[in-house]
Amino acid sequence: MSVENVEALDVCIGTVEIALGAYVLRRLWRFRRGFPWLIAPTGFFILRGADRIGSAVSGGLPHAIGLLLDPLVLVLLVLLLFSVDRIVRDLAAAEEAADLREREYERALRDYRRLARHRLATPITAIVGGARYLRDFDPQDKKQREQIVEMIEEAAVRLEQVSLDPESELEAEERPLRPTPSFGP
Repeated sequence: MSVENVEALDVCIGTVEIALGAYVLRRLWRFRRGFPWLIAPTGFFILRGADRIGSAVSGGLPHAIGLLLDPLVLVLLVLLLFSVDRIVRDLAAAEEAADLREREYERALRDYRRLARHRLATPITAIVGGARYLRDFDPQDKKQREQIVEMIEEAAVRLEQVSLDPESELEAEERPLRPTPSFGP
């Protein structure tokens, strides 16, 4: 094989190494924090390809060890390319699943907060409203006064029994409606 053929082959192999390395690096860049061990050899392949092209263009002879290692490096890069695609697809799927779980958690947390506010606000509203009525209007009717005090007491008891456990049985007004057809007039 002549020197010109070896130089042309070095340029071709170097170009392939750079192109494959750049493709793998572009695919891995999104996950660089989790997989620096994949980015390092990919960078090495790119540098090795650039060195190969540089020595071919400058007319330098290739090193004997480089001639032995280069086919191995190229095979390793191609194998890395195929495994990286699978890894990137798996990581992208895992990332999407984690995003979905996060959105579901945030929605569940909003629902829980809304339920807790409702369970607490209903009895508190009755207590505060009854107390304000007694303070501002001071009903002279003893029966009306007893009804208001009884309402405050019932609301306080309900407040003591409020469960903030989202798994607990929902109260009647919190259950989802299940419409059933009615027959007749």
